[in-house]
Amino acid sequence: MKKIKVKFWVEDEGEKFYGPGPNELLKRINKEGSLSKAAGQMNMSYRKAWELVQRLNQHAEVPLVILKKGGQHGGGAEVTPVGLEIINEYESLQKKIDELVDQQTDLIKVLK
Repeated sequence: MKKIKVKFWVEDEGEKFYGPGPNELLKRINKEGSLSKAAGQMNMSYRKAWELVQRLNQHAEVPLVILKKGGQHGGGAEVTPVGLEIINEYESLQKKIDELVDQQTDLIKVLK
């Protein structure tokens, strides 16, 4: 079955910094409370995930993720309320885009 798919992301001065990958990482951090577990689930190195979180936090007015250093009880990661709001807004917009694209069936009809 043919389907039109659209991906979108947020840029800051031409640099992509928030899109499907970062959104998924934030969701998994929120679920697991751990950057290393979230990265592992996405087959992403801890270093890459850490760098991604640093870039997200740099582009946001307030941190989206708080990383806690390891210690006797281990470290952890927490998505902030603003980070949770970003996840919700991103997914809401993705849903609206998907619905709009689903309504545009003329291109698919031509391709059949």
